[in-house]
Amino acid sequence: MTTPPAALINSDVFDQALADIAAIEDPVARDKAARALQTALAEAIAEPLTRTKAVRQQAVLELRRTLTLAKVAEQLGLSVGRVDQLAKGK
Repeated sequence: MTTPPAALINSDVFDQALADIAAIEDPVARDKAARALQTALAEAIAEPLTRTKAVRQQAVLELRRTLTLAKVAEQLGLSVGRVDQLAKGK
């Protein structure tokens, strides 16, 4: 992978949002704002995770055309069970 994971989000924007939340004096309001940020982050990453999962599944299915589950598992450094799950889109 050429892009470091931390670079996939704008850390400056996140850091500022978190600092703004941390500065909220009322603990109830601070908690609500933090939960809202967590929800926004989860929603923002859901679709990219789904797309990434599809790319992994396609790679496994491509390997499965010519290799056994055990050989695919060996090449990917995964268990046979995990390779089977990936092939099934889980």
